[in-house]
Parts: sequence; structure tokens; C-alpha cells
Amino acid sequence: MQYQMITTSAALKDCVNSLSHDAPLCLDTEFMRVRTFYPQLALVQLTTDKDIFLVDPVAIADLSPLWQRLSGPQTKVLHACGEDLDVLPKPLLPLFDTQVAATFCNMGMSLGYAALVEKQFGVTLDKGQSRTDWLKRPLTDAQLAYCVNDVVYLPELYARLSAELERLGRRAWLQEECDRQVMARAQGAEPQLAYLDIKNAWQLKPQSLAVLRELAAWRLEEARRRDLALNFVVREENLWAIAKQLPQRAHEIKALVAPMEWRHHSQALLRLVEQGMSEPEQSWPAPITRLIDIPGYKDHFSQIKEQVAKAAEKSGLPDAFIGSKKLINEWYSYHHRLDDALREQVSKPVLETGWRQELLGELK
Repeated sequence: MQYQMITTSAALKDCVNSLSHDAPLCLDTEFMRVRTFYPQLALVQLTTDKDIFLVDPVAIADLSPLWQRLSGPQTKVLHACGEDLDVLPKPLLPLFDTQVAATFCNMGMSLGYAALVEKQFGVTLDKGQSRTDWLKRPLTDAQLAYCVNDVVYLPELYARLSAELERLGRRAWLQEECDRQVMARAQGAEPQLAYLDIKNAWQLKPQSLAVLRELAAWRLEEARRRDLALNFVVREENLWAIAKQLPQRAHEIKALVAPMEWRHHSQALLRLVEQGMSEPEQSWPAPITRLIDIPGYKDHFSQIKEQVAKAAEKSGLPDAFIGSKKLINEWYSYHHRLDDALREQVSKPVLETGWRQELLGELK
């Protein structure tokens, strides 16, 4: 299996220049994410036709020639690229995700790359290296073979899936779904809404939610700034405990967090609690009502689920792809749980947009 290992800036420029502009740019990434907020990029695999390049970001400090190429108008082809989008230029458009394309082609939902390759080519890939340490050098022959396999079939998969999408009249649906996925990933979480993701936030009263809102927004911004996983800044349950107890003295806050959290963030935590508690009552967040506690939720959910099932039967697409539980709850939350102020800060529910709305019609 032929490939070129790219480990110098000069070789990277030659690699980028040699990639065809007349074919889709097929790629994959390897990365590590343990204690960091952002994934640590370890390898980029590239091909447009026969030549395969393995770009080593551990050896090359400046990847700007590659990022510039990926930011251009050439179609980028990846498989199940959700996490890859976190380490690649934003927004990575136009995008062709072969996993999403396979779903639109009625080949199955969430089909793994190896399963899709076996289904299309009868080739069984070795996935034994999927959980390896990609930042360790030198990479082994087994690791390199694994990386090459992850892109070698993408050009032909693109061709086959494209043809089937055209036959089904669903190419525009794929583009819409990929665009939505890319833009959602590029935008990231809104700090002022981060408190809504804190477990058991629904148990808190409005003033406590005001404190939690300050704490959660600060934690998200701190994690991004320092490239730390959220819970390595301050653990989620400790933020909740502070908001629940509404401590007014330093020693009361200190008793609710880990020693290292207090050592690094004592001043910030003191300021944030004070800031949250000083918010006027009219600016406190509205109480969070769990969906299951809203009268009529279960019946309404069942009705929408039935509407989704009918659309799935008609289109041949999986129920969960058209309207998963998460998407139905997103729609219901938007219309029945969020207040007007919050509704203005979030996007329109996915079920009310694009091809899904086309299949489902109006939801009530």
C-alpha cells in the first residue's frame, strides 16, 4: 500500500500543490482528547485519487498551507466527521459525509466506515488500532496501515454514493444535513446558556440559576481559554452545589469545591457567586421545567413520534434519523419550555427546517 509521510514544511507545500483540484478532497484525522477541551491533532490523511499523504502535525508546526486548501471551494469527503470538525478549519464546507450519505441511500443509519467498506467492496478492514496513542512517535507499521485504509476507499465511496443520491433525488438533502452539522459544530456552545446543560439544574430556584448561569459561562470560557476539559476546571457537581447553597462567605464556598479548584479559582468563584446573587430578580432565569413534568408531554411526544414513523415508512429513512428522541425533545422544549427571551437566543428546531419539514409537514 503506497503512501507518502509528510513531516516537513517543504514536503507539506509540495503535498498540497500535488493534490488535484478536479476531484473531491478525501481526508480523515487521528487525534487524542483526554484532559483537553480541544482535541489534539495527531495525523491528517489525504487523497484525491491514487496518491495518499499522511501529514504529521507533531513534526510540522505550521499547517497553514493545508488549512488554506481545506478552507477552499473543493468538496471535502469524510466519514462520520463529527469530531474531525473540531480539529479542522471552520467552517469545513462544502462537506460530503459518507456516513450521512449512506443513510440517505437507505444503507443503514450510523454505519461505521469498516462496515460500509465491507458492504460496498467486500473488504474486511482491521480496526485494531482505533484506540491507540496517536501522539506517540514513531508510528508503527500497523498504525500507518490503519490510517491509509481510512482514506483509500473514500474516493470510490464518494462516487458510488453520489450516483445513488442523484438517482434518489436526495443530493440537496445531504448537502443541507452536512451544512447543518458543520455550522452547529463551528458555532459551539453559547456561554450564557451553558447552565442549561448542568445536571439537575432543574432542581434549582431562579436566584440559584442566576448564580449557576455565571459559574457555567465562566467555566466554559475558562476551559476554552486554557484548553482544559470542563471538569478539569471545576467539576459540574461542585458548580451545582455552589448554586444550590448560595454561600455568602469564602469558607462556605471553599467547603463545596475540591482543594485544587479553590487554589486555582478562589477569587473567580467568589466574584461569580457575588455577581450572580446581586442580579435583580427580573433578570433571573426562569425555572427549568423538565419535559416529563409538563402536562401532556408524553401524549404529545407520542403523536410526533407517530408522525415521524409515517414519514419514515414513506421515505425509507430510519425513524431515528428523521426525528430522534433528542430532536423531538428539542422541538418540544423550544415551544413549551423556553421563555421568549431564551427562544430568541437559540436556533429554530431542526424538525421545522429543510428536508425534515418537507417530510413531516407542520408539527403541532
